[in-house]
Amino acid sequence: MRALITGSGNMGRAIAAGLEARGDEVAAIAGRETGYPAAEDIGPVDVTVEFSHHDTLLEHIDLGLATGCRAFVVGTTGWTVDDAVGSAFGARLEEHDARAVVAPTFSLGAVLFGDVAEYAARLFGRFSDYDPYLFEQHRAAKADRPSGTALAVADRLVPHLHAKRVARLATGTGAPDADVLEVVALRAGSHPGMHTVGFDGPGESLQVRIEARDRSAYVAGALLAADTLHEQPDRSGITSFIDLVHERTA
Repeated sequence: MRALITGSGNMGRAIAAGLEARGDEVAAIAGRETGYPAAEDIGPVDVTVEFSHHDTLLEHIDLGLATGCRAFVVGTTGWTVDDAVGSAFGARLEEHDARAVVAPTFSLGAVLFGDVAEYAARLFGRFSDYDPYLFEQHRAAKADRPSGTALAVADRLVPHLHAKRVARLATGTGAPDADVLEVVALRAGSHPGMHTVGFDGPGESLQVRIEARDRSAYVAGALLAADTLHEQPDRSGITSFIDLVHERTA
């Protein structure tokens, strides 16, 4: 498989190393740090792996399309809340009969963690004495706050929490509204990522936690998505990584 990496940050470099370690070819790494080669200099590409910033998402998708690539793995976060970018992304895929797997995190464990947390919410959400919360910690340099994973998990929890209406990042000095699922985001040091969902009751507390040791789990998930797109050219449009994992666990 021949891959283009768009995004020259930590994840882009880690995925490039993961591809090369198993014998795949990295045609180019394009990004702010490395520069942008012309599509004709990159040559034909089987898959484009996009891990950058939502401001450059469409530019990177266009570069991949210009190489003839029709398979995209997108781990960039933030673009899903911008309707214009989301619409333009979908339109580009449709126009070129291309396909993509997208996710706020490509950790298989994080997806299954979301399943476990959602199941716990179904149970504890029935009892008002158990107050739910979500806490996450990442390296100081991480740009988004809260993380895309935390937002995705919160979206899965809230429908099952009868006492909660919305999830919201903890701010201010006072207590949160009773119908708010408190989300706390800590940025410090070089921690690769930790997420905890808790249910705190009068005499006991339950916590479900996933903690990354390094980026290898995210690389493995991105490569799984790339392999699936490469092996299944009949896929079309956008597939979430969550759905891709659930296809394997059904």
